[in-house]
Amino acid sequence: MKERLKNFHHSAVFICLILAIVLDVVLEALGRHSLFKAVEYVWNQPLIFLYNCSIIFFTLTLSLLMRKRIFGYCVISFAWLILGITNCIVLGFRITPFSAIDMLMARNTITIIDKYFDVWQIVLIAALLFVALAGVIILFIKSPTVTGNIYRTRTTVFIVATFFCVMLFTKIALNAQTISDNFANLATAYNNYGFVYCFSNSVVDVGIGQPSDYSEDKMLEIKDDLDSVGTTDSTLGKDKPNVIFVQLESFMDPSYVKYLTFNENPIPNFTKLKEECTSGFLTMPAIGAGTANSEFEVLSGFNVAYFGAGEYPYKTILGKQTIETMATQLKLDGYSTHAMHNHDGTFYDRYKVYKNMGFDTFTPMEYMYNLHLTQKNWEKDDVLTGEIMKTLTFTTSRDFIFTVSVQGHGRYPSELDEENYSYPIRVAGTGDEALDTQWTYYCNQLHEMDEFIGQIIERLKLFNEPVVLVMYGDHLPGFELTDDDVENGNLYQTEYFVWSNMDNFPVEDEDLAAYQLSTKVFDMLGFEKSYVQKFQSKYKPGDENYDDELENIEYDMLYGKRYMYPDGWPYEPTNMRYGIEKISISHVEKGIYLPPADETETGQTTEEQESTEISAGAQADTVEQLQGYYIHGRNFNECTFVWLDDAFLSETIYIDRNTLFLPRNQAFDAGQEISIAQVGDDSIDFGVEDTYVYPGDPADPDVIETNVGTESVISTTEK
Repeated sequence: MKERLKNFHHSAVFICLILAIVLDVVLEALGRHSLFKAVEYVWNQPLIFLYNCSIIFFTLTLSLLMRKRIFGYCVISFAWLILGITNCIVLGFRITPFSAIDMLMARNTITIIDKYFDVWQIVLIAALLFVALAGVIILFIKSPTVTGNIYRTRTTVFIVATFFCVMLFTKIALNAQTISDNFANLATAYNNYGFVYCFSNSVVDVGIGQPSDYSEDKMLEIKDDLDSVGTTDSTLGKDKPNVIFVQLESFMDPSYVKYLTFNENPIPNFTKLKEECTSGFLTMPAIGAGTANSEFEVLSGFNVAYFGAGEYPYKTILGKQTIETMATQLKLDGYSTHAMHNHDGTFYDRYKVYKNMGFDTFTPMEYMYNLHLTQKNWEKDDVLTGEIMKTLTFTTSRDFIFTVSVQGHGRYPSELDEENYSYPIRVAGTGDEALDTQWTYYCNQLHEMDEFIGQIIERLKLFNEPVVLVMYGDHLPGFELTDDDVENGNLYQTEYFVWSNMDNFPVEDEDLAAYQLSTKVFDMLGFEKSYVQKFQSKYKPGDENYDDELENIEYDMLYGKRYMYPDGWPYEPTNMRYGIEKISISHVEKGIYLPPADETETGQTTEEQESTEISAGAQADTVEQLQGYYIHGRNFNECTFVWLDDAFLSETIYIDRNTLFLPRNQAFDAGQEISIAQVGDDSIDFGVEDTYVYPGDPADPDVIETNVGTESVISTTEK
């Protein structure tokens, strides 16, 4: 018995220990993109390294409960390696490391994977995953089985003891401030405390923990203090303006990068506006990614630093919980509230979140028209000008419009498709030709985004209602920059400006954090502020008890007893509509669809292939005529699909804005309901838009033969 127990310690435990050490070195090498830097980390931070090893060691000990221990060692090691490789890849596209919350984005990631990887890379990844899965299966079959009594009670005691030791080490390290659980800068935390600890912490650290001094008395004291905060005097009079916020994807002034040179200024409009208008630096919560957290801070005034490591509140709490925002506050003042985003409406669960943030309407890409794409297939921002103006004229009340752009999104290619796209801006200075090309591509996207800025300003100058426009970058692009590489010395800073078509609008330059921006604008306009805005107006970061009281306010509203609202929580989800224009069916008739003669094998005309317009409907599999039904109506686009029996039909063919065709051999029954729905790239619909009751086929139907002209779009992407 003693000999077997001795062998247990000398073999199984020793294997787990060696594997833990090797794995942690490999994980750090992957995360730092350098084996040398990993060794340097081990040398400089031996205690933190051993602590990270202890976490891996604990996970490996779980294999001791398995009779196929070698299989257990390999599977657990493989899981850690997958996480490490994923972190390595993610850091190649953005500066923010991989965390547990990113796994909630898996569905969204699949829809944009083609924007980051070439087809051959996607095929290679799929092949490697298949090989890995096959290897796991073979390993399970071939690995030896431990026979006899394997001391399950003693093994369990050992594993539990290991777990409590890891928890004890964590407590000691936190108290000694060797590690921290407050990750204001996720990239810095991973670098200082190691991948294993930081990723593990992101698994369990979600939401805002109850502050130690949280109580009803404290919150009522804060409430009484903030109730005394009034509105700021405004010189603008009583005619309240429309308010438009535009968050520009990965937007920055590239001239701040010290080593870059340009043949011309990529952003002349933005440069001029930030000099003439209220402007300043805006400290964002992320670099290279994290758009949703940037917009969350701007909309709510909340600081995401109090949430879990790398957490996106959009994915964890805001899909099921209402919150106080600019939109909810302006609705109290009679404003209509609108959100728009020229990308998938389901990305970051915006289609769920925005109704809990007080928006009356949401116009995502699925409800837009005449979209154009970049070389990397991101939607261009030029479409937003028309959408903003359409929304402003849609209601008789004043409007609050919150717009999120997408054109500047990475990844940036190292080869330019100059045959199909124009790249007038030329960038040099990195010392690497491929990197110069990536900067050239990015700066040309900035140039087109800057043209959008100029266009919307010109349109708003002519608009017959007062307007205030706020524009800002959501975060810096995902290039490998350091603070020393930029003139302002801070990679978390973007810029903003506040413009108005009102003659007496003030200019008040100020550097801000993202969560202070809405308060700044409300103070300039003399608007009544929400509780969070009142707090941001009265107190500044660095003031005594600032962080403690703001954390208490955020906890009270989202996770606590809502003591600050003794009369009841006033915010309910809105009955949010999608899009501004009604999408409807006028009539349905039987007919024959004949694809155009010049349609290629892909189902697109030559003209359509040369354009960059989105084509998102079903493919016509043959140039032979198709029998079916024409659905006539208005405001269709390439995301409109026929809906029958609680499911959308991917074979729907988009013809033009007023016509769809549904290939169908079976006749519709009289009284059958035919519906339409908007469906995005991830096959999630936004609900039925309209339903038509089919009256039945006429006795002698006139068969319609239509040869679609070159101006029509035959959609080719099957959902």
